[in-house]
Amino acid sequence: MDLDPQTLLLAMLLVVLLAAGACFLIWLQDRKQTAMLWMASSAVLICVAVIGRATLPFLAGVASTNSMLLISFGLSWTAFRSLRDQPPRMGVVILPVVIWLGLCLVPEFMANLDLRVGLGLLLLLIPVGLTARELWLKGQGSRIIRWPVLTVLGIQVVLMLHRAVRSLVWPNVAYAPFEMVPGFEVMMLDLMTITLTFSFSVIAFVKDQSVRWHRDAARYDFLTGIGNRLHFEENLHRHFLRARMSGRPLTLIMIDADAFKEYNDLYGHPVGDRCLQAIANAIVMSCRPTDIVGRYGGEEFAALLLDANPPDALLVAERMLNEVRKLRLEHARSSQGFVTISIGVASLLPDSDQATPDDLVEAADRALYRAKQDGKDRICLAVDECEFSAIL
Repeated sequence: MDLDPQTLLLAMLLVVLLAAGACFLIWLQDRKQTAMLWMASSAVLICVAVIGRATLPFLAGVASTNSMLLISFGLSWTAFRSLRDQPPRMGVVILPVVIWLGLCLVPEFMANLDLRVGLGLLLLLIPVGLTARELWLKGQGSRIIRWPVLTVLGIQVVLMLHRAVRSLVWPNVAYAPFEMVPGFEVMMLDLMTITLTFSFSVIAFVKDQSVRWHRDAARYDFLTGIGNRLHFEENLHRHFLRARMSGRPLTLIMIDADAFKEYNDLYGHPVGDRCLQAIANAIVMSCRPTDIVGRYGGEEFAALLLDANPPDALLVAERMLNEVRKLRLEHARSSQGFVTISIGVASLLPDSDQATPDDLVEAADRALYRAKQDGKDRICLAVDECEFSAIL
């Protein structure tokens, strides 16, 4: 049964406006989610474009409708760019509009419906293709979101390209009222489908980002950006069990900033925060890619070295010690004159069948305490319950 053009038009406008309203409400809840505002603006422009094409005189309707559609699709691309924290590129958004308005100044172009439809669709393919590219480049996010959206976009690109080629190679037809344009129903359904796909995929991505942000906030230290104690202990327990079952080595390094309370008292907490950030960065840079670093509490850090024997761990600990020394962070109340760290190292031995993660932490803590007692700025290795201290 054929759909009444007016009914289809009203239905499309209602659905698109509802999608715009949903995006706008989400943006009102969190003004940092600019992708939602771009998407709401895009959906509203589609409605304005369709209404203008149905009500404005022929010349004004043709020129303005496609211009607004091009801007609308460009804003959708901008919404997906913002999901990757990329800035808007309004020059790229406006360029297809400039091309279209230039073509509208040519009488032969305005008199040829097929030419207008074909070239208009080819211009729309620019922002649609750029949007697909943004989705492809977005490494984060659930595949459940990305691949269905990419599939829908791929289908839309094929359909738009098919219609563009068909319009350009078929004989010219005379101008007809907007509702009588060949393929009107398909065009309205396409606009509704692609708008809903863009809107709900942006909403899904924003939700996914929010979930990941809250998850990371619960597991990562806000000051240094490395894992917090909860995150570190989760990794410690998981890798400890794996190491004990497989017989592979595992080493824990505990690191403490020397005389840090005095440093805070002398230079103030803001400077102390920057000092901790610098120390954390030095520790991370000293570790291997497979090692796990966390802030254990206050000025204390921890590093979990997978598949690392005591000699390997000592090399990593030595790099930590030297990297912090190289920072040359002034500390007037330190015997060295600059910020230093003390390090305790403990390894899971192959015959430690009854050992627990807490035992490993206690051994590393005892080694760290011995390093503090022996003068700080040094490494202490715990082996068979005995600590051996060394200045490296």
